[in-house]
Amino acid sequence: MRTPSLPPGLRRPLALALLAGLAAAGLSSLLPDQFRAEVRILPDAGHAGPQNHAGIWAPTAPPVGPGTREDGPTVIYDDILRSRRVADAVLSATYAYRDRPWRFGALRDRRGTLLEYLGAGDPDRAMGAFRGLLRVERNPKSGLLTLTAETRSPELSLQVVRRATEELRRALVDLAQAEGRNRARTARERLEEVGVICSGKDEAFRRFQDANRNWETSAAPDLRFQGERLRGQVALWRRVQENLTLNQEQALLEARNDAQTLLVLDAGDLPRAKSRPHRSFIVFGAMVVTGTATWAALNRTKVHDLFIAKEKP
Repeated sequence: MRTPSLPPGLRRPLALALLAGLAAAGLSSLLPDQFRAEVRILPDAGHAGPQNHAGIWAPTAPPVGPGTREDGPTVIYDDILRSRRVADAVLSATYAYRDRPWRFGALRDRRGTLLEYLGAGDPDRAMGAFRGLLRVERNPKSGLLTLTAETRSPELSLQVVRRATEELRRALVDLAQAEGRNRARTARERLEEVGVICSGKDEAFRRFQDANRNWETSAAPDLRFQGERLRGQVALWRRVQENLTLNQEQALLEARNDAQTLLVLDAGDLPRAKSRPHRSFIVFGAMVVTGTATWAALNRTKVHDLFIAKEKP
């Protein structure tokens, strides 16, 4: 039985499409595999500080203005993760990992910063590549935040995404404790001022006692009055000092307790399968584009009549 042959008009496009597919397969094999690690973070119930004001942490806090993004605490998480503060910390951290320079290359043990991995000399030049490597997505309905990192190494991807999560946790604690630290700093500054005053009052009372050792039993009313006044001032400022010390300790305790809770639903696992490149899609796309372009070039008249030429009146 005779095998049917291809139409003459399709032989050349199919041949070139096959060649393009082979070339794409060869070139795509040089591309290193990429691995994606993922961490998912839940919104919490908000956090009320010592003044019982939830502030920006409240999950029902109103948007800043009409047309802004959905409310909820993970909106703040998104902004923090995209901040320069987190980027500098993640870029400058040291990671130990293994990767391949190309698909069939040997595994190499490496240790270095993410700046070195990206081939950038400073964080300013690496910001664009870093934001492409670390992606943040937020579900507008549930508020679930998904943080992904994609690199040539499974270990590096997991370490980067976990490091970013830890930097988010530190930033939340630092921001939430800012008010408590301010109160503690104010109390400490006032305590230093009161300490100077107390030292002055103690010194004045000491000099008075040295000059008037029996002032309490003295027959001079003015002398007894002056001694009682100086002793009362010393006692008063010491009570003020004690109260400020208690206020400072209370502010320090509130600052430590005043921390935002980060609820990590999925801390991430070591990725086993590559996320990209999609080599079959690259090969198929190259074949389709090359075959279609070749057929269109060989049949310019038909293409012109079908898509370009206008009907005559």
